[in-house]
Amino acid sequence: MPYRPLRVLWVEDKTQLELAYLIPPVLLDGHYDLEIAHNASEVVERLGLKVQHPFDILIFDLDIPPGEWPEFKDLYTRFEPRGQGPAMLGLELLYLMRRGEGRHFKGALGTLMKQMHTTYRDVPIGVFSIYTKRYEIELAKLLNLTRAECQHRLVQKHAGMPRTTLLRLVRHLSGFVEG
Repeated sequence: MPYRPLRVLWVEDKTQLELAYLIPPVLLDGHYDLEIAHNASEVVERLGLKVQHPFDILIFDLDIPPGEWPEFKDLYTRFEPRGQGPAMLGLELLYLMRRGEGRHFKGALGTLMKQMHTTYRDVPIGVFSIYTKRYEIELAKLLNLTRAECQHRLVQKHAGMPRTTLLRLVRHLSGFVEG
């Protein structure tokens, strides 16, 4: 069977800041085909387009903007302007992917979300966010992670982190890819 790089979707809205810092080690490794989604709408579109050849690994930031889809814009505006903190649309998408329904809307995206849930419910997922520690217990339950697995799959962003942080997360998740 011919070699195929693993397909990785990184959900991150601030890649311009990380482009020169975290992405090159992943690309230079040569084992991964990295795509980036900058907002919740892009995530759904990219995952929906990849049903025939799905992503092998998913990495989520928890606080991402809504993009163009009205469902995401509505949820975002319900939280952000009222000072309730970030809308955590990345976390909402994780619920949709793992459970087939979200925390704040149920069935809002209908058939597409069910299809994504079916396709991606067993794909290895990592979280790479400044909010990882705040949501660690919830994420561990949602992703069915042991305490030891949390250390490897739930990565807290911080200033001065090594350039290879994203690559280490991708490599760890690749160990869970079947086939």
